[in-house]
Amino acid sequence: MNVLEVLLHPDRDEDVDRAGVVHAANLLEVGEFQLLQLAFDEWYGREMYDSEKELFFHHVFLEKSTPSFLRQYARKIVLKHNRGELRSRARGYHRYDPEVFACSVPSGAFHFLGVATLLIGMLFGSLVVANHTVERVGSCTDPLPPCLTEQDLGDFHGKKMSPR
Repeated sequence: MNVLEVLLHPDRDEDVDRAGVVHAANLLEVGEFQLLQLAFDEWYGREMYDSEKELFFHHVFLEKSTPSFLRQYARKIVLKHNRGELRSRARGYHRYDPEVFACSVPSGAFHFLGVATLLIGMLFGSLVVANHTVERVGSCTDPLPPCLTEQDLGDFHGKKMSPR
């Protein structure tokens, strides 16, 4: 692959097995190493030891070779997705990243009310600060722009007018 192709299609890989692994990881919204851990657990029925993690990391990501159990697991995920049976948010797929489920996303109405309250609070806060500034300086006639002084406005009866 040349550099331009990689920039235009970063998810495309020349190795078909590797592309399947990347696609399966994207479908589950997990990293490729986490997919490797899930595949290992399903194939061997246990978690990887630390020494195995280092060995497989080197083997899969640095030497670019795909073990058969990882290839098989990735195909299984893609097939589930194609049949519409894949539930990518299931806890079993995200057991190595529990922070996915730790935060709760507010509902749409709650989120809207929070943002609206924040904006209204900022508006009134800025008006209070502007009013305090006008009272302190004493030259502007109104806290909102434009800042016009009595000299700018002149006399309303036509007696005194500003030179402008």
